[in-house]
Amino acid sequence: MILALRDSHDARIVGGKAVNLARLLNAGFTVPDGFVITTRAFTAAMIDGNLPTAVPAALAAQIVERYRALGSPTVAVRSSATAEDLADASMAGQYETLLDIQGDAAVIDAVAHCWRSIDTPRTRSYLASKGIPLSDVAMAVVIQRLVPADVAGVLFTVNPRSGRVDELLIEASWGLGESVVSGKVQPDTLVVERATGVVRHAVIADKATWFAAGAHGERAVSDDRRRAPCLDAQQVDTLRRLGDQVERHFGSPQDLEWAIHAGQLYLLQSRAITTMSAVAGVQARCAAERTRLSTALASGRGPWVRHNLSETLPQPTPLTWSLISRFMSGDGGFGSLYREIGFAPSPTVCRDGFLTLIAGRIHLDLALGPELFSAGYPFTYDLKVLRANPDAAQDPPTIAHGSARERLAAARLLTKVDARITALAADEDQRLSEQTIPTFTAWITTERQIDLAALDNAALLTCWQRRTHEVLDRFAPRSLMPSVITATLMARLRTFTDQHCWDTDPVALADLLSAGGAANCTVRSTAQLREVAAGRLSVDAWLLDHGHRAPGEFDLATP
Repeated sequence: MILALRDSHDARIVGGKAVNLARLLNAGFTVPDGFVITTRAFTAAMIDGNLPTAVPAALAAQIVERYRALGSPTVAVRSSATAEDLADASMAGQYETLLDIQGDAAVIDAVAHCWRSIDTPRTRSYLASKGIPLSDVAMAVVIQRLVPADVAGVLFTVNPRSGRVDELLIEASWGLGESVVSGKVQPDTLVVERATGVVRHAVIADKATWFAAGAHGERAVSDDRRRAPCLDAQQVDTLRRLGDQVERHFGSPQDLEWAIHAGQLYLLQSRAITTMSAVAGVQARCAAERTRLSTALASGRGPWVRHNLSETLPQPTPLTWSLISRFMSGDGGFGSLYREIGFAPSPTVCRDGFLTLIAGRIHLDLALGPELFSAGYPFTYDLKVLRANPDAAQDPPTIAHGSARERLAAARLLTKVDARITALAADEDQRLSEQTIPTFTAWITTERQIDLAALDNAALLTCWQRRTHEVLDRFAPRSLMPSVITATLMARLRTFTDQHCWDTDPVALADLLSAGGAANCTVRSTAQLREVAAGRLSVDAWLLDHGHRAPGEFDLATP
């Protein structure tokens, strides 16, 4: 029923985690000692085939005897299921680990707690994704001396974020490692060159809380340590060498949990990194993207800068991008908006647009952006400004090039556009409220009467095409026009305040003068959620005003 940790060699009896710990312990790594309550004990505790919920008295007596033989120390009680720490299924974070356990009764309760964690919605989902039936899984429990860690964390012997095999990734925080593996604290993150130990990149986090051994809960980190790095250069190099040794021992990239107490580094766990195929996929995709971008640069495209559309569509699905990429072209609704105010998008922008996806994210092609105004538009973007502020790409390009004749033609074009916007500004608000929105609302009311479930494929396609045309080609340009007009008028106001007001910030003054009017609907929806929470407004009333909302709702793949 119970085995010494160093004697735990059969995963069917002690689970994957215990086998790995025994291998490390017997190989001479500094692993806290302990014992394992085997899967035989778990099976014996089952009643009529049902999972055990409590530890039988006879087994509890044996556990207490082993625990006292250790000296009744503070221990970590850790699950070690037969489906855990396998080459293709790590089960990382799925089952329970309880730290800072001391006393006979507390240890027995912790064992039962680990047993019960074998069947939860998240473990069922994980097992199903790996094709492992729950009935094939049994639970062993490891009881180890607790390392009263000063610093603890995880180490990946390859960088799972970048896919680079020449880098280690270390995450660390003060106290017990629970704060890191549970996500309670944003840890310090270090990317380390495997060959030399050079820290290529470091993010020192604000570590507000920590789990101290014996405290049985979170404690506040003192101000002098919150933003201080919790590892020094020597400790980083010691971790690097440990990761290299463990990877060589197991013969594959590893995910390690570790702790440092009184200057001694302890290895708490090691499991295979089961996402290496995904890491390889990331590397292949990055290489393909670099090749594509290099070819595009050689043909006169680029460079590229993140476009503000990526705020609402961080990684558009193919369905959404097929519509948005057409809309954001010279021939699409966005191009119609520009044509209405007097610009003449180039044939290239009409055909290809001016945005592109790079690794799934939306970027503006700086070679094509100016052609939204006209073919051969004689201004380019200031790359120094964009490096400091990518949002500056939303403004027109400012660096002149081309002939004097071309720049004169561009000046005439801008004068014409400015006059057109001035004319639209006179009554666009009235046209929007009295014509555009009522017409669109009436059209939506009519469309809602259509029973989509009753349409065959051909009729559905016709409906789809009609709706995309109405929304993207007709309504969208009109609904965006107020933004174009407002941006132009604000630019004029800021120019005026910059020229005539010397004793105050001209931009702040322009913002102050333009404030007022109806409250922003997005701000109002957020403020009214507080009213819902306080019971002063019903959910139904909020929905009536603001509609159903969802994360990522701008993407058509979101239900």
